[in-house]
Formats: sequence, structure tokens, C-alpha cells
Amino acid sequence: MVFGAGVRKFLPYVNFVVASSALVFQTTVLYPWHHQLDAGFHILKDEQAGMLKGYHEVKIQRFAELERRMEGLERRMQVCRDEP
Repeated sequence: MVFGAGVRKFLPYVNFVVASSALVFQTTVLYPWHHQLDAGFHILKDEQAGMLKGYHEVKIQRFAELERRMEGLERRMQVCRDEP
């Protein structure tokens, strides 16, 4: 094999150090960062819900305006039909 007996003897210890370093990194950096990202996503979700609510209200107002205009047109058409 490529590695000698001495390298094979220390390989489990190197593996343990690498795995321990990865675990420490995950618990000290990634896990708190996960909570920070989660809080940011909740804020973003709330902002998006507010924007969608505003868009929905504008859309309802536009439909009401169109309905009002259509009723006016229908009345004018009815008046034109009724006139001899």
C-alpha cells in the first residue's frame, strides 16, 4: 500500500480530529446562524404577506371601479334604448 505502518497508525487520530473540528464548527457557527436565518425568513414572510394583502386590496378596488363604470354604461345604454 502507499501508506506505511506509521501513517496507518495515526490515521484514526487524524480522522477523529477532523470529525471533532467539523462538529465544533457545526455547533458554534452553523447552528446559531440557522436561527438567525430562520428569524430573517419569518420577517421576510411577514413582509411578503403584507405586500400581498395590499396588492389584493388594490385589485379589489380596481374591480369595484370597473363594476361602477359598467353600471354607468349599462344605465346610459338603457337610456339610449328608451329614447325614441
